[in-house]
Amino acid sequence: MSWRNYFQAKFPQIGVFILLIGIYIINFWLWHLPLIAFLNSTLLATIIFIIYLLFSYTRWRNFQMKCADLEKENARLQKLIEDQSRQTQEFTDIIKVWTHQMKVPLSAIDLMTQTQIDEKELRNQIFTLDNYLKILLEYQRITNLSTDFRFTSFSLSVLTKKIIKKYSSFFIQKGLFVTFEMDEEWILTTDERWFELALEQFINNAIKYTKSGGLTIVITPGSIAIKDTGIGILPEDLPRLFEHGFTGFNGRIQQKSTGLGLYLSRLILDQLDFKITITSKIEIGTTVTIQKNK
Repeated sequence: MSWRNYFQAKFPQIGVFILLIGIYIINFWLWHLPLIAFLNSTLLATIIFIIYLLFSYTRWRNFQMKCADLEKENARLQKLIEDQSRQTQEFTDIIKVWTHQMKVPLSAIDLMTQTQIDEKELRNQIFTLDNYLKILLEYQRITNLSTDFRFTSFSLSVLTKKIIKKYSSFFIQKGLFVTFEMDEEWILTTDERWFELALEQFINNAIKYTKSGGLTIVITPGSIAIKDTGIGILPEDLPRLFEHGFTGFNGRIQQKSTGLGLYLSRLILDQLDFKITITSKIEIGTTVTIQKNK
């Protein structure tokens, strides 16, 4: 709030004062009044005007500061509204994608009720439905600004084996192997529940898109890599892999994916301060590496 800006704002008043002084000088000159009277009266008027400017400047500065605060608050509220609108639209898009995703296992279950129920396949479809429902619920929680994280230290190998055990029926059904490679344990300090959910989505995807062969889990202090021998991902699809609703060419061919799992995983790992790197070759496999940001 500089004086220069203030004087620019008060230029009309200053101009009027100078004009009055000019008229005053002309009157003194025309009436041949004593010079000392002119100087005293002019000095008094100038002092009064300077006092007025000082008080006026204080009020003007306070007013400008309030205006600046209001502008900041308005910008903050505008951004809040835009963020809320974006989140609402994003959630609407998520619901559309999720609804489509739920149709596949529901259709499979409906078909079994009309023909012959396969208990193993029924369990798999129920498992898939449960996973899709969990993705939606956890997405709502992770995008909530009041989400609290509980950081603890835990063994990453123990957590990974827990997830593998959960998916054991899928490994058996598809005849896939799983191999662990670990020179040294990674004792990870983060929110175990959220990290497990993110890691599970990558393992789930690896199993889903691997027809033969299996998975290799490589754990080192500071990173975990999930390598599969699946169908792979096209190079042009890699940059968009974590967009919600994006499945890539192979995902569309399989007609089993809507990309929500990977999108949720990225949201979680971003908030937990982890970096994800994905490399892939068609018909050879995909490697997902998770590392803690330094």
